[in-house]
Amino acid sequence: MGRRGRKIYRTKDGSRKRKIKKFFGVLLFIILLAGLVFLGYIVGSSIHDYFKGKPDNEDKSEAWTPPVFTGKADTDEELPDAAGDSGAEPEQEESRTISGFSAYQLPASALESSETLNAALEELKNSGYTAVAVTLKSEGGKIYYKTNSEMAQSCETAIAGDMYAGQIVSLIKNAGFTPIAKINLLEDHNLYGEYKTGAYRFEGSSSTWYDNAVGSGGKPWLSPFDTDTQSYAAYLGSEAGSAGYDYVIFDGIVFPPFRNTDLNYIGGIVKSADRYKALISIADIASKAAEQGGAQTAVTISAADFLEGKAELLKPGELTVKNITVEYFPGEFAGTAVLDGEEVAVSELDAYEKAFTVFSEVKRVAGEDCTIIPELRYSELSQADLSDIITALMDLDIESYVIIG
Repeated sequence: MGRRGRKIYRTKDGSRKRKIKKFFGVLLFIILLAGLVFLGYIVGSSIHDYFKGKPDNEDKSEAWTPPVFTGKADTDEELPDAAGDSGAEPEQEESRTISGFSAYQLPASALESSETLNAALEELKNSGYTAVAVTLKSEGGKIYYKTNSEMAQSCETAIAGDMYAGQIVSLIKNAGFTPIAKINLLEDHNLYGEYKTGAYRFEGSSSTWYDNAVGSGGKPWLSPFDTDTQSYAAYLGSEAGSAGYDYVIFDGIVFPPFRNTDLNYIGGIVKSADRYKALISIADIASKAAEQGGAQTAVTISAADFLEGKAELLKPGELTVKNITVEYFPGEFAGTAVLDGEEVAVSELDAYEKAFTVFSEVKRVAGEDCTIIPELRYSELSQADLSDIITALMDLDIESYVIIG
């Protein structure tokens, strides 16, 4: 018989080792496979999200619109709600703080009818704006909605719109925008009622004061000292707030450009150093009426007036409305201004430097409790200047702005 090959006997321990090794090999393969799938998902999602959010470059003819910002891009921190972490309701005595928005202000003609408003809103879709501002009452006194105010109705030429305030709100919201109302309080030249209700009077007389001779186009103005004017402001504010506007901006809270003779005609109330208190009072009256209806409110000052020291309403220690819109029309700036004790040739600065300088000073004077909302007139600015101005606002952590169309 030939020799048999040597038998090799495998022990049970060796078999067990091979099985364990095989098990870990399979486990490692599964882990690697899962990792590859997960990595593919992440990369795929990122690419998908990139292309999904990538702007469409096919239509090069689309009009440029200013960038939208909310002031929240640089932080992941979750902000507390308006009532604070305690959940307590905000005090009624103080104006609520406006959250960030980018708004386009439609021309008054957009409120001529529902058709004109819908057409204007359609043009704004996909523009990047989050809000639409409409003028319910303009400089001069025209009212572009159907108000129920008896004082407004006492002037045959005052009411120009054919929609109710609530109808306008519904159309704006249905178009996907936040509705903002603007109401001019005192730059009102209407003659209300038989006795010209609300106007400035000659001291000691019932005669109405005009800002010039009637034959030269002289006009009356609403007086913040007059109780009828105060009631009118409260009524219009209440109508806007109750109609559903998220924000109501009150502008035109100014005195007429009085001459010395005018001051003497009207008397002590307009010559007093404390006359600004009447402006603050009517701002508070109108704002609180609107806030009771559920709206947030703001009051307007002019940047040009501010630089010249004429913004009488801006008394942060006394003004309870803490949201301030600032009309920023650089073409109105001339020469130098004293800012924080230093003389600055504002008119010589470029668009970015000018906006940064002016709004830095506005923020300093207004204080940390006030929210600043610039209003920019699109027709007065080049695209490059508008972009530089908005960049300056972002650098100052200003979250909201209004572009006036």
